[in-house]
Amino acid sequence: MEKSDYKGQDGLVITPRPLIIKGNDGEPLLRKTIQYDFLQALFSDTTQCFTEPTLQAPNNKVNFSTLYRKALIASNKMTGSQRIKMEQFPEFGLVMAQVCLLVNIGRINTTLAFYPDMRTALRYYHSIPSLQRDETTRQHMYDAARMKTVLKGCTGNESPPASTPAEILSRQASGTIPACNPVTALFTFTAHSTTITKDHYRECEFMDLFLPTPISSVARARALLWLLYRYLEDSKGPNPFQDPAAKSPKYAPPLPRFSMEEMEQENVDSPEEIEYGRKMLQYRIEFLNKTEAEYAQDAAKGKVDPNANPRGQKAMKKKAAIGRAVQEELAAMDTQSNLSRDTSPVPAVVDPAVAAAQAAASAHNAQVNFLSQSETNARGLLAKPPAISFIDYTNSRLLNATIDSEDEDDLPHSQSIVERRLAVLHTFCNPSVPAAVPPA
Repeated sequence: MEKSDYKGQDGLVITPRPLIIKGNDGEPLLRKTIQYDFLQALFSDTTQCFTEPTLQAPNNKVNFSTLYRKALIASNKMTGSQRIKMEQFPEFGLVMAQVCLLVNIGRINTTLAFYPDMRTALRYYHSIPSLQRDETTRQHMYDAARMKTVLKGCTGNESPPASTPAEILSRQASGTIPACNPVTALFTFTAHSTTITKDHYRECEFMDLFLPTPISSVARARALLWLLYRYLEDSKGPNPFQDPAAKSPKYAPPLPRFSMEEMEQENVDSPEEIEYGRKMLQYRIEFLNKTEAEYAQDAAKGKVDPNANPRGQKAMKKKAAIGRAVQEELAAMDTQSNLSRDTSPVPAVVDPAVAAAQAAASAHNAQVNFLSQSETNARGLLAKPPAISFIDYTNSRLLNATIDSEDEDDLPHSQSIVERRLAVLHTFCNPSVPAAVPPA
């Protein structure tokens, strides 16, 4: 067994997965990060096979999207205004449900927030360009901590809530349909993912359904719907999501793997989404710089709030420092690209198509060279820390709680910071360029 592996409570060897989405303050969560195509396939399924307890039979069968949204609306922790928004604005309700599901299964932790003007040191702003498509979704989304409270309110509606998969099946056998609400079911599946994997999944682990993996989004969504139907509705009868050729009804539908090239064709961000993510990253960096300047001015004038948290202010300063580093590299990349276009030699007489291709190639090569140099410099930070110490950055729990844990040491932390910083550059490079390979 590899050192990174461990045995779960059921004896199954499990390889730890990077479940929680990690990112620096201001970085957008792009389609590949949240697995946008998987969420769309899950919430766009039209199979009306789930029992909605608030409706009268025989008109009480709904699809998963309706079932999940109604469970959120029924939460005793949902405010009246948010409940009205979810009911009156279907698009907002869908986005709210999709992000709540990511919190539900532990993909997003409670440090995420959607307000770029936020000063709280223990919260980190991230835009989600593919989901925040209008002003309602950009201005009225709960932060992740509030979403977690709403989800816990869903489980509070059941007394007592189911705590194991066996308990859910026991309720179903006693005639309770649905055996529990989908929020409770997903909490239970996540907490007992080893058992769920052992009992129902042969091609992958249960939590792989929510992570970037070379299995189609549609197949993963179908496998999750199959599991939900089996536990909420009927574990012995026919399952509408079962593979017709399946030999055993105990196992989820097949999850065939596909090539990395096919994987790259999923979760592709649109140019508008890339632009919005970059704009909000820039906005957040400027806000952090402004906040840091205000702290400095107040300190210079002796206007120090006795109730202020000095560790929180220090964390904000470090956030601003990291933001400026990214901002400078983005600006330099744009400048380099523009200069290469301005100084590209154009022959006096040449085919326009050839000239356009040469100009594009020149700009592309300049960006590749700049990114390669940026990566070389960034990796050099591990050996020779600059004024902005990435190791100090990772050692501060207040600065980035999403990546900090007791069993990680400084070097992997620093490496992950550098990799994500470079990922921002590659993501926002226009036109896109392949990831640069560092010199040996």
